[in-house]
Amino acid sequence: MFEKRDSYTPAEAKRAYDHLDQLVARKTLTPRQAGAHRRHIASRVRVALKPSYTPQAARRAKTEIEKLTEAGTITMKSAAAYRAHITKRTQAA
Repeated sequence: MFEKRDSYTPAEAKRAYDHLDQLVARKTLTPRQAGAHRRHIASRVRVALKPSYTPQAARRAKTEIEKLTEAGTITMKSAAAYRAHITKRTQAA
């Protein structure tokens, strides 16, 4: 079936989402059950943040945050908090 974990990296969350999609396709889980698992995963995704960013690294990090949001791996509120963290810690050029 599907095993829940205490925390997920973004890559692990994406794999878990893909696994849930497969389980729904095989009719092992209902879409409603899969949705509950997705909410569980989304609330436990951890993103590694650095203490400071160069402007180029900040752009890359924000792009990655945007990709994670579009994939549904992290929530909109979490993405906004991560972007604010990155902006606050970006070194002035």
